[in-house]
Amino acid sequence: MEKANKLPNRINFFNFAKKEVKLNGGYKVSELSRLSEIAKNENDKVEVDLSFRLVNGRIPSVEGIIKSILVLDCQRCLDSLQVDLKVPFDIAFARNEFQADSLDDKFEIFLIGDNEELEIKDLITDEILLSIPMAPSHDYDCGFKTDKGNIVEEVREHPFDVLKNIKIADLGKE
Repeated sequence: MEKANKLPNRINFFNFAKKEVKLNGGYKVSELSRLSEIAKNENDKVEVDLSFRLVNGRIPSVEGIIKSILVLDCQRCLDSLQVDLKVPFDIAFARNEFQADSLDDKFEIFLIGDNEELEIKDLITDEILLSIPMAPSHDYDCGFKTDKGNIVEEVREHPFDVLKNIKIADLGKE
């Protein structure tokens, strides 16, 4: 079992799983490009712990946890919203559907085909984005408030009211 404190740029599933590599480290939010587009705290850290292993003696997998605090926009009031994330995951890297079907339901399946490497930042970003609420909002009612007492309804004239005053000719009926 190997242990490393620095996260590599790319991971080789099979090599890491055969050696049962354990990685821990972190990135700044700004280093994860898709995440930095939605998070306001780009200088804060995303901590990552990963443990690679072989499942059924042949399928590489990674179990891990990602911890971070993100500052997002509340979708109701557009103020800052702090989201405390603790994202556990267990991913198996299957080459095909047959391998994927042989795995337990506890695994997220990642079909790799013939690829043997993956950008670790992409894997981490995907897991974080999947765990963020679709429409993050405060726990309390933070929506826009309106004062119903100040609303004045405008009385408008109906444009055809003038037609009421027109007299219709009898056309010979008297």
